[in-house]
Amino acid sequence: MKWLFGHFLLFTQAVLLVLFGIFTRYSDELGSGSLAAQRCAAFALGDCETEGCVVDVASQTCTASSVELDHFYPFYQDVHVMVYVGFGFLMTFLYRYGFSAVGYNMLLSAVALQWSLFTTAFWHRVFEKKAASDHINLDVTDLITSDFAAAAVLISFGAVLGKASPSQLLIMVIFELIFFSLSESIGVLEFEAVDMGGSIFVHMFGAYFGLGVSKFLGNVSPKRVPYRDHIFNTSTRTSDLFAMIGTLFLFLFWPSFNGALATGAAQHRVVINTVISLAFSAVSAFAFSQLLRPERKFNMVDIQNATLAGGVAVGSSADLIIEPWGAALIGFIAGLVSVAGYVYLSDILDRRLGMHDTAGVHNLHGMPGLMGGIGGAISAALAGTEEYGQSIADVYPARGGSDPRSAGEQAGYQLAAIAVTLVIAFAGGCVTGLLMRWLAPYPEDAFEDDQYWSVEEGLEQKDVDRELAAVETHVVRKLHV
Repeated sequence: MKWLFGHFLLFTQAVLLVLFGIFTRYSDELGSGSLAAQRCAAFALGDCETEGCVVDVASQTCTASSVELDHFYPFYQDVHVMVYVGFGFLMTFLYRYGFSAVGYNMLLSAVALQWSLFTTAFWHRVFEKKAASDHINLDVTDLITSDFAAAAVLISFGAVLGKASPSQLLIMVIFELIFFSLSESIGVLEFEAVDMGGSIFVHMFGAYFGLGVSKFLGNVSPKRVPYRDHIFNTSTRTSDLFAMIGTLFLFLFWPSFNGALATGAAQHRVVINTVISLAFSAVSAFAFSQLLRPERKFNMVDIQNATLAGGVAVGSSADLIIEPWGAALIGFIAGLVSVAGYVYLSDILDRRLGMHDTAGVHNLHGMPGLMGGIGGAISAALAGTEEYGQSIADVYPARGGSDPRSAGEQAGYQLAAIAVTLVIAFAGGCVTGLLMRWLAPYPEDAFEDDQYWSVEEGLEQKDVDRELAAVETHVVRKLHV
């Protein structure tokens, strides 16, 4: 049955190729027939740059400059690195699931980039009452928003890491993006909620969607062993070190994620607020990892994840005037909340609610995302024209125009966006989990590459396996006493 995945994947690509051929075009500014291109083509090379155009050295012609690309592409690169390298290596903590963690991360991200262009365009046209047959005009900002969609999928992937087959994961990305784009469209277009760094629409959505999927995939492996007790649901020093590489990439590039689509002074505030919040969450995570863990030692699970919680929590208010001390407080509390989640809450979700969360995305993305959304609503309620002046409508579009909202009304819509996102995310995850359960086979066993990857194990790996086999035998005996 393994070969069916290849056919399924090729079928999705064939459908997407047709969709790209029918619906996608370059944005008006990028075609050779654009007004800017026609204007610049008329200038001699000597006059090109003085007229605001650029010289194409290869063709020795005068072309339109791409100010938009110059501004957004560096941020796009940073976000792209976060998605493919940061998230990918962060998932490698499972010692026998490294190939799958990095490989499926890349596959899901690529499919998400393709498919999200259409799901986002579809729901935006529904809410904006535009014709569905219109072309989708693409520019670099669409690539950035597609990476945001991919990030939501990868967060959900973390919740089911090691427990779903490739076919099940492909079903997940297809259906998740339909729900993701619906949630984002309601929040942004209907409620006009502001969530610059994606605390609500990316992190919170991805986490609770993943928990919904996990709930209906079950918390017991195909071999009838609870996932929490599975022999391969563990790490080694090497796998934890690789995961820490992902943490460092995410830590360094997170300001770009939060501010990729911001401009001007707002983007400057995003960078300052995110860096400060991350620094405080990192120190907070180290402190509370030692204080809350029974052995009073640092735990790599906390350090790999909770150190990043400040970037998640500050996202909704990153572009706002929350002052540096506000960003610091958000980061400090986020680090505490995340560590406490790993120490106390993950086991409760698994044993009592049947939601096994492999990577602990609820602790890194779910709770800090919810915290960030509430923080954004509080910031909206306190945002006055004195701080922002005439630019208040640039930050909160609904507070401008002929019928502007009050600060309190904007805060209400921010809270409504949180509630709707939670409902759509968890319900959509439950539906998708059922479809994954019914439509595709489970892996033969959990948390290992061998079933779908060619793996050659060295002597060191075999020694680790023997040690863990002895531990499993001991655990099984205890369970049957």
